[in-house]
Amino acid sequence: MKTTLLSLAVAAALSLAAVANAAPASASAEAASESVKISAARYHMEPQQFLDYQSSYHLSNGDTMRFTRQVGRFYTEIQGQPRVEIFAVGPAEFITRAGSRMVFEAEGDALTVSNYERLPMTAQLPANTIVMAKR
Repeated sequence: MKTTLLSLAVAAALSLAAVANAAPASASAEAASESVKISAARYHMEPQQFLDYQSSYHLSNGDTMRFTRQVGRFYTEIQGQPRVEIFAVGPAEFITRAGSRMVFEAEGDALTVSNYERLPMTAQLPANTIVMAKR
């Protein structure tokens, strides 16, 4: 009887330890899946402000990325591929629905694109691809 109670106590302790160890793993898995969601607040950018970025940029990987505006919406496209809508999240920062992030520096003369592979026309690239550009 004592052996059975001791066995149950050990089994319960091991189960609790397994659950405690699994909790951080599931929490980190949830955090990883949440990092894909776009949670940045939108920033209202006037069309006049976008003029600093409305240009073509020659990327470090050889592609050319162009930024355009049409009827109050902002877009980017790569070498004639279908354009993708971008959303301002700061005075010099844009994101796509898929999670690519474009940050302009030097008054629009320099550009860094994070998660470049999330653009539909570049899906074959490895995760976390970053490209840089100058006008």
